[in-house]
Amino acid sequence: GGEARAGGAAGPKYEETRIVGLSTALANPHDLADWIGIDVHGHAPHAKRGLYNFRPSVRPIPMEVHIQGFPGRHYCPRMATMNKPCYAAIREHSPTKPVIIFVASRRQTRLTALDLISYAAGDENPTAFLGCDERKVEQIASNLTDESLAHTLSFGIGLHHAGLTSRDRD
Repeated sequence: GGEARAGGAAGPKYEETRIVGLSTALANPHDLADWIGIDVHGHAPHAKRGLYNFRPSVRPIPMEVHIQGFPGRHYCPRMATMNKPCYAAIREHSPTKPVIIFVASRRQTRLTALDLISYAAGDENPTAFLGCDERKVEQIASNLTDESLAHTLSFGIGLHHAGLTSRDRD
């Protein structure tokens, strides 16, 4: 077959694929470890070998993690249904502090930001996320190449995706 063999004629010795996974805080590190092949259920000396889970309490800056699942088989409708609960979660858990929202695509980054602005406007506070003087943000936005970033930044929402120029990222 197509198995990889290491060593020489000493016998069938197979190379193991090494997976190095780095992540931000996870609510389910054992599920992820199990998925990549780490023995998380055993009690042998090698069980859980390779799983390093640093608790949020060891972070230099405290962080709360809130994870919410959404049903749905089709990507676009599911993503659209997440934005309103996401806005509600921000209002509940972090109304005045920074928030990071991870989405799966460049397009979804823009759509989520625009929906958040829309929900804030519906609450009659479109600049709810703006934590500084509007003139300062306008000055920064006027130097940006990405029009979506310039627009959302004027409401206090930044974007980051692979399509941004290095200057816009800075």
